[in-house]
Amino acid sequence: MKGRRIIISFITVMIVSMAIFNTAFAKEPKNIIHNKQTVIPKNQQLENVIVLGDDAVISGKVKTAVVVINGNLTVKKGADIRGSVFVLGGKVSQEKGAKITEHVINVNLNNETLHSLIFAGTIILTLWFMRLAVSLILIVLTVLVGVLMRKRISIDSKSVYFTPGKLILTGFMGTIALSALSIFLTVTIIAIPLVIIVFLGIFVSFIIGLVFLSREIGKEFAIVREKPEWLALFVGIVLLTALMNIPLIGGIIFLILLWYSLGLSITSIYRKLKERRKRKGNV
Repeated sequence: MKGRRIIISFITVMIVSMAIFNTAFAKEPKNIIHNKQTVIPKNQQLENVIVLGDDAVISGKVKTAVVVINGNLTVKKGADIRGSVFVLGGKVSQEKGAKITEHVINVNLNNETLHSLIFAGTIILTLWFMRLAVSLILIVLTVLVGVLMRKRISIDSKSVYFTPGKLILTGFMGTIALSALSIFLTVTIIAIPLVIIVFLGIFVSFIIGLVFLSREIGKEFAIVREKPEWLALFVGIVLLTALMNIPLIGGIIFLILLWYSLGLSITSIYRKLKERRKRKGNV
């Protein structure tokens, strides 16, 4: 209710200011600003009609604007309104033969409308808080995994970091393959735990990819180069998270990072298996 009063007050101030402006510069200004029921007869011509907190009935001619706040507007047969009509908190009734040349804006904040606005606002706030929570979790996880598994997550940046196109393509193909596998496994209820393991593996590869990228991006900043490694991870992941939260573009960036991370994991696993085979062959 407080927010509604603020909006109404703001609109009222703007409208009254416009009316005063027209009064100052018109040759024969005729404006009505009432806070009671107002009736404009057929033979009356006005520049503006502004009614606050009550109803208005117009049968005459209005050149510029009709504004009714917290009241109903009735436009009778033979009335001629050549400007805009704005009604907030009430209804507009127009009889046959009444002329309204410009826009008619009717905002009726009844209980249903308020409930809808509150519901929509709640959903928007919930989604915003969920996005914020996910972003914070992503930042904390990336920094923790990067610090705790610093020695295990060691990828040759010279051979991998500078081939992003191949990694993204590999990750894209891997996503298609894993999605097809997941769909196939969901057909049999017994294999559903395997689907969970597949998604868990994708999530782990995503975090590992973020750790690697965050570390490399953070090192590019001169201020962070001689600082602890967690600070470089923090700077990098904050930048990546901010990019993923950009409207519309953020979803595309997320997919690219996901494919890159998955391609990075697939390539690393493939190279390690290849090295083991070579060692066994030499033995």
